[in-house]
Amino acid sequence: MLDADAARLAFRPADANLASERRRRSLRQSVETLILVHPSIRRLGDDGAIDELADELMIGPDDFTSLKVRVSGREVNLVCVHSAAWRSPGRHAFFELKAVAAASGHPVVLVPEAFIRREPRLTNAMMIAGAAGAEIGLTDRMNILAHLIDNGGSAPLLDLAVMVRGEEPVSAIMALVIEGGLYVDLDAPILPGTPVHLVQPL
Repeated sequence: MLDADAARLAFRPADANLASERRRRSLRQSVETLILVHPSIRRLGDDGAIDELADELMIGPDDFTSLKVRVSGREVNLVCVHSAAWRSPGRHAFFELKAVAAASGHPVVLVPEAFIRREPRLTNAMMIAGAAGAEIGLTDRMNILAHLIDNGGSAPLLDLAVMVRGEEPVSAIMALVIEGGLYVDLDAPILPGTPVHLVQPL
């Protein structure tokens, strides 16, 4: 009995580390998905400076994930903080990280995990991201753009989908969203009548 208890205790740290790594990976995937479908945010290469600064400030690597992005022409580092770390007394370390990083030329935007996990935005983003790689012919693409221009830059999703001749017309429209030419409101359920907009209406 004692041996069994000792064995269980020995495995707990490894199990905790594995669970923590899964949470971090899940958060990172969610952030990357939201970036993929956002019309004004583009993913850039990782900035190792943020991880180094966090380590110097004794911020645990499993308490956050960071991604470098371009937002409307400005390069920033999104530091996405896990909920437990954001609620803890040690959260002040992230504000210190932001200040130190800014002083060294690495601007940081702090993003709580709850903001990333907000629904229906995250589910919508995942659905759209699932359309990555869907094919749409050049003629269909031009017809869709012409239709949007003729209608002030917006049209219902179903109206655009019926213009696609492929087997997955909705996926084809969502692929254009991923490309950055179109966007939909992620904070509302995606339905047949959901408005689809040109990112820069002509």
